[in-house]
Amino acid sequence: MPDQDHPAITDVVVSPHFDDGALSVASVLREGRSVHLVTVCGGIPTEGDDEWDRLCGFESGPAAAEGRAAEDRAAAALAGNRVTHLPVPDAPYRTDFPFDAVVAALAPLLRPDVRVWAPVGIGSHPDHVGTRDAVLTAAAGTGCHLVFYADCPYAFGSGWDAPDRERPPADRWEPHLAALAHLVDVASPRITRLDDPTMRLKIAMLRCHASQLAGLSVDHPHFMAWEGPLRQEVFWPASALIPGLEPTLGSSA
Repeated sequence: MPDQDHPAITDVVVSPHFDDGALSVASVLREGRSVHLVTVCGGIPTEGDDEWDRLCGFESGPAAAEGRAAEDRAAAALAGNRVTHLPVPDAPYRTDFPFDAVVAALAPLLRPDVRVWAPVGIGSHPDHVGTRDAVLTAAAGTGCHLVFYADCPYAFGSGWDAPDRERPPADRWEPHLAALAHLVDVASPRITRLDDPTMRLKIAMLRCHASQLAGLSVDHPHFMAWEGPLRQEVFWPASALIPGLEPTLGSSA
């Protein structure tokens, strides 16, 4: 919950990983809003390493989590966001997504007077799908206003306007939007083109996440271009009360 002396929170952005908020929801994180950025997979594993973390220059999982948490705090400070890291290790360092624990941690933050921003699950990453489902369950009956965001870079990996059949199966939008079709107008996303000040902030925040840029550039060269895919963000506001949702693939307790 916000500290007593912290301005009233208007928006809660739920990010599966440390950089997902900056990649996908910079228009919400921008200065001028009172935002609480919650990183779900913000825990430090006890041991081990992972190919992605080693590609990004870390010798171990604990070193990666500690380094990336510091990057996230620096990025959030640029936008004046409050930041919370839940004690959930990244997917390579655990077996299942701790669904019940994440729901319990999120539930006190989801109130009728806040907008809550959650990933669609594009990319089919278990942490993204698990985060989406946990938000849906935590939001049930709270009356909060829920908005789903397109997960980047998966959403633009084949181009923002690519037909779904031309995207890699894991990056297709339709299967994940179908799971939300009872809540959102799937055919009418809200497309936001960032103005120059917001784009400037987004680039600056992503530079704080410096450890991830080399790895992301392997599959998405030039994604940081000033007029590149980061200029666009896509959202689907929920237009119905949020019922509970059974955990889907990748989000088992």
